[in-house]
Amino acid sequence: MATFSSHLLNSINGTHAVGIKVIIYQIKPNGDKKKYFESETDDGGRILKEFNLTEEDCLCDYEMLCKTGNYFSDERIVSEIIVKFKMSDPNKKYHLPIIIAPNSYSIWWSK
Repeated sequence: MATFSSHLLNSINGTHAVGIKVIIYQIKPNGDKKKYFESETDDGGRILKEFNLTEEDCLCDYEMLCKTGNYFSDERIVSEIIVKFKMSDPNKKYHLPIIIAPNSYSIWWSK
């Protein structure tokens, strides 16, 4: 079973980014895109999901959409963060931490 996790951290004050809507889409090799998972970051600014990936799933691309627009209120320029990634191993843990600010973000891919 593959595990996907993410941690969103507020770079302005160092707190966890709580209540941000996160949607993961699966993009098939032919370009078809479907919603694969939807959640909100918890009190620790995290999401965690286990996936039973088939061989076909491992050939797909994935897209994580973080709806950050309302998090920083009127100060923001960045309204969404989109990260494309692969989950090519059905038994691996994938972790994607994101540091967010009203006008920027930083991603570190953890293997």
